Amino acid sequence: MAHLQCAKIIPGSKFKVFDYLTSPANLTEQLSGHIAVKWQNPGVELKPGSEFLFLMSRFGIEQPIRFVVDRMILGNSITYRQVSGVYARFTLTTKFEEHGQNETLVTDLLDYEIPFGIVGRIADDFFIRSDLKKIFEVRLNRTQEKFALQITDEKGVNNGITA
Repeated sequence: MAHLQCAKIIPGSKFKVFDYLTSPANLTEQLSGHIAVKWQNPGVELKPGSEFLFLMSRFGIEQPIRFVVDRMILGNSITYRQVSGVYARFTLTTKFEEHGQNETLVTDLLDYEIPFGIVGRIADDFFIRSDLKKIFEVRLNRTQEKFALQITDEKGVNNGITA
């Protein structure tokens, strides 16, 4: 089993950041340009035991992916497990911790296993792990940018003064 960890400080309350990052409706925006996402069962409530079905497309290959929420502590953490999809095993835990005034430390902890035995492990060593890390970093970077922009919009840019 392989492991990945990515972390980022996001400017915003942990409950707002939690709501944004855990909403299946936002996954398309978070992964745009890397993985095309179509949520297939909208309206499912986010809670332990909920299953979410997505069609995810990468490099022109579309794959149905099904996740179940294993554990969730509202505003603090969530653990998703892939029930069916491209990985032999895939479990993502995302933790949300207050970090200073109106900032949230988000930490993604991913445990996964590639199918195809030794061939899969070699592929993981050469490119899959680095590609996954890049995708998770992009997701957190986009979230940071989105929340930073919201703070800027709330405060007003230069109080309406232009240079």
